[in-house]
Formats: sequence, structure tokens, C-alpha cells
Amino acid sequence: MTPLFDIEKIRKHRASALSTLQGHDFLFEKAAARMIDDLRDIKRDFQNILIIGARGTNFLEGYFSDKNIDIYDIIDNSDEIPNLPDGQYDCILCMHYLHVVNDIPGFLLKIKSLLKADGLFLCSFFGGRSLMELRQSLMDAETDILGGVSQHIHPMIDHYQMAALMQQSGLALPVVDYDRVVVEYKKLETLYDDIRLMGEGNALANRSSGINDLIQSIEKNYKNKFYNEGYVATFDLVYAIGWAPHESQQKPSARGSGDISLTEIL
Repeated sequence: MTPLFDIEKIRKHRASALSTLQGHDFLFEKAAARMIDDLRDIKRDFQNILIIGARGTNFLEGYFSDKNIDIYDIIDNSDEIPNLPDGQYDCILCMHYLHVVNDIPGFLLKIKSLLKADGLFLCSFFGGRSLMELRQSLMDAETDILGGVSQHIHPMIDHYQMAALMQQSGLALPVVDYDRVVVEYKKLETLYDDIRLMGEGNALANRSSGINDLIQSIEKNYKNKFYNEGYVATFDLVYAIGWAPHESQQKPSARGSGDISLTEIL
């Protein structure tokens, strides 16, 4: 199967972002705060932690400052799916990494195998309707000028799709949610800078040519449709929690085990 994402391009973007993320990390900070709130609610004393995604990890590392922490990212020429020994972590956190993985089912299966029994997987990634305004404005600009559209922003996984992927992987008790963050920019250049400097530039394997010839048309279409007190940009932060299976976990009731027939209710 042809890869959707160019791994070398992702490495380049993320390596560059390690030195430029500060000042453009508000979404990482928000996601980390939500993940830490979830960890506090779980109230489990995790000892061996794997953090996947090197950008913005300082927020999570601070929470686990007295624990054993490993950091994993493709930046150091590693594979996109962690090639690590199975069953050594009781908690795996994945920060803004999953949305540009080519083999998400394979990634989640590996996560399950890396966890000890009853170990926690908690992740956050860009998904859903993220950058829908920019996507639409790009499409409108290309239609106006070129008579057709090409792909500049990769497809996004929404929370429903992620829930199905979690179930398929065999991770137990999956819970998936999202936060919608709407930002208004005085200039579109500032939005472009945020995307680039947080390491989220176009990493599609079959990238379209640049948008320099479309800039003015993009801005016109964007302003016509998505301008309030500034250029509106939506970011959906999708969150997922799952557990490595364990016999102590609550199990769903078997089909047909209910005491009341549905026909008695309807």
C-alpha cells in the first residue's frame, strides 16, 4: 500500500519545530493540560512511562518527574511504529503524533503489546474539522484559478473513527472525545507561521505544488467566508483513552443477557 505520509518530510518538520515551537505551542499546552487532568482523575501510580512525540513533552515530563520516562519520536530516524520490547510500560502517552501515522491500526496494535496488563494508553492528536476554513479557502482558490483542486492538507480522523479504531485494536474500555479550539488571526501569515513552526507543514507523500500563486485568492476567499474580527481557524484536539486488557476490567454484558425485551419498550 502506498504511504499517505512522507516520513522524511515529517522528520524534517518535527526536527525543525524543536527549536521553533516556543511561542507556537498553545495547542500542545492545552492538550497536555487535558491529558494531565485525565491522569489525575485516574489516580494510578504509574512507574514506567513511554511518551510518544517529542514536541511539547515538557508539560507531560513535568507531571512524571519522579518516574521512569522514555521519549520516542521518528525525529531520530526511528520507525513511525515504536520498535520496542513488549510489555514494559504501564502508561503510554502519545502527543500530536497519531494524525500523521501511515498505519494507524498497526500502531495501536503495537501500543497494546507494549503495555503491561491493565496499562493505560492516552493520546491527543489533531483531527476532525481542524483547519476546515483553510482547506475550503484553498479549494475555492484552486477552483477559481486552476479549474480543479488538489490536496494540500491531509485528511483528518474524527472522534467517531478513532473510537472504531480503538475497538478494532483490542484496547479495552475505549473512551474518545474532542475539544474544538477556535482561534482568530489578524493576518493569515500568522496562521501559516503557527502551522509551520509547530511542525505541522504539509507532509503528504503526493504533495501538490506550492500555493504561492494562490495566496491572494486564498485570502480573498477566506475573508469572504471565515472572517469575524479576524481570520477564523478551527483546531479539533481529539483525545482517546484505552487500556491493555486485564481480567479485572469491567466487561460489557453478553448479547441477549438483558432482562427486558426491546419490544416491551418500543
